[in-house]
Amino acid sequence: MSRQEEIALFPLQVILYPTIGSRMQIFEQRYLRLVRDSMANEQPFGILPIVEGKEVGTTPEIFPWGTLVTIRDFEQLPNGLLSIAVQGEQRIHIGTTRVEDDGLMFGDAEIFAADNDEPIGFDEDDLVDMLESLATHMGVDKSVFLAGLTKATLVWRLAGVLPVDPERKRSLLAMATVEERLLEIKKWVIELRMRAAKPAP
Repeated sequence: MSRQEEIALFPLQVILYPTIGSRMQIFEQRYLRLVRDSMANEQPFGILPIVEGKEVGTTPEIFPWGTLVTIRDFEQLPNGLLSIAVQGEQRIHIGTTRVEDDGLMFGDAEIFAADNDEPIGFDEDDLVDMLESLATHMGVDKSVFLAGLTKATLVWRLAGVLPVDPERKRSLLAMATVEERLLEIKKWVIELRMRAAKPAP
């Protein structure tokens, strides 16, 4: 199930997945406008990975798959910039785009239904162990990484922290089913473990 809607777009170098939260610093006028309109109208917007270009200045080339996000919190930083906390919600696919005079991009979005809450099984135990060890390595509270795990959230949380090529990380957003994404994540983990086990020359 999906629905069509035009939404404002925020291209980012960092890939943000559904169910994942992030903080962003806003300083360009076009994105201050996006935040203002999003909060005033209680409207979500889309975060799309950048394929070519930068977050500032000229409109970059974006990957057509991304994440619909909502603003959960905001604050003015001591440096004068606006900081917002966003929460990833659902996968989106962007068709036609347009850019307004101030550089803010809009796109015709197909917004997909949220994944179901299928619980993780024994087959995913090794992935949960890896997520736990990554949390320890990163100095993150393990309870944050492991809270409310489902097959879908396990995929997104691992995808966000595994050291994998950005192109492969982007491709995960285009995969329609949780099982397809889960299989891809397992491939990443196998490859990383093989690389770690390979003796140094």
